[in-house]
Amino acid sequence: MYSKADTHMHTTYSDGIMSPEEMIDYIADHTDLSVIAITDHDTAEGAFVAQAYAKRHTPQLEVIIGQEVTTRQGDVVGLFVTSTLPAFETAHEAIAAIHAQGGLAVAVHPFSRLSTLNNMKGLGTKIFELPLDAIEVRNGFPSNLIANPMSTYLNRQWGQRLAELGGSDSHVPFTVGQAYTRFPGKTAKDFRRAVENRTVEARGSLWTGPSLLRLFNAVLKRGWSPHEQIFSE
Repeated sequence: MYSKADTHMHTTYSDGIMSPEEMIDYIADHTDLSVIAITDHDTAEGAFVAQAYAKRHTPQLEVIIGQEVTTRQGDVVGLFVTSTLPAFETAHEAIAAIHAQGGLAVAVHPFSRLSTLNNMKGLGTKIFELPLDAIEVRNGFPSNLIANPMSTYLNRQWGQRLAELGGSDSHVPFTVGQAYTRFPGKTAKDFRRAVENRTVEARGSLWTGPSLLRLFNAVLKRGWSPHEQIFSE
């Protein structure tokens, strides 16, 4: 049995425009995901809220505690963390802190070119040497049309051949699951085992046209404040 996971999304606890509860309700009703991770910028608190809410209302959907950790060298997502981590000077420090909590460290959108928009900054060629557990090779943000296949190629041909993940990088529920990870099993524990065994597969697409229109309307309705830069240059 194979299932789907989306382990990259944001809520109002950082720069998303939907609450953790709204995200959970939509995902449970409108997707076939079995596992998700809330990965707000520089806080895990939204993930704890989402996990508690899902356990009460949608127990079929498992929520991993995650966080997108800011470093000067690029963003690193921690999955299965146990508390909020601070920003770090280096990616190596962030990865060590994630591992100290028993988590998995993921290089998200490593070759994204939108380093100044919404603070999307990847690790680039540092993926060749850092002690990462996985790399996101399929990010749903529309700008990653070229960056996604580049990430796959470089990871396989020149990199460490890390486990390859798909993540929607959603800031609203209706783009969740358009990029996703296929894994054997059904639970968060199964997903972690698949990452560690490198039996995951990145699948899905960039955010679709209809989703972008809905995103635009949602932004007009609620507003969307870009993620505050942690480090000033």
